[in-house]
Amino acid sequence: MTHPPVPPISWTKRLLYLGCATFFFCLAVLGMILPIVPATPFLLVTSYFLVRSFPKLNDRLLDMPYFGPILYDWEVRKGIKTSVKIQAIATVVLGWGISIWFFPIPVWALVIMAILVTIGIVVIYRVPQPRDPVATQEDPPEEETRREDPPSNNPYASPREIQPTRNDSRT
Repeated sequence: MTHPPVPPISWTKRLLYLGCATFFFCLAVLGMILPIVPATPFLLVTSYFLVRSFPKLNDRLLDMPYFGPILYDWEVRKGIKTSVKIQAIATVVLGWGISIWFFPIPVWALVIMAILVTIGIVVIYRVPQPRDPVATQEDPPEEETRREDPPSNNPYASPREIQPTRNDSRT
């Protein structure tokens, strides 16, 4: 995958971005193992930091069998698959349910959690489905595809029946 050139930033900032990418990648791996921690948002943040600091590492992340398709859908196809959305929403609801079940939480905190969970679900739901990269190219408008038809002796001929005439007369 080709990326735009990395803007000139200091090595200190690049290493800071690499550290952030490493941290969020570890959280994504935990999300792969634990059902409560979602992997997708941490992958997106990891990719964000890698693209800005070390794009070749981001390409390696895209080549990974588990993480690659999710990131490809997001970066290239501009969306998230329904199955990933369902997993993310289920994880949010499961995490909230476990919190309510196992921990004594005051009512005001439950209300705040319910609002945040609802916002999270709405955001996940509103993310578009992945588009086919080939199908996203729009067809040119009808006016641009029209061409002037060459004159024909048959007034009832369709444009497909008219053969362009060559003018090869050299005199």
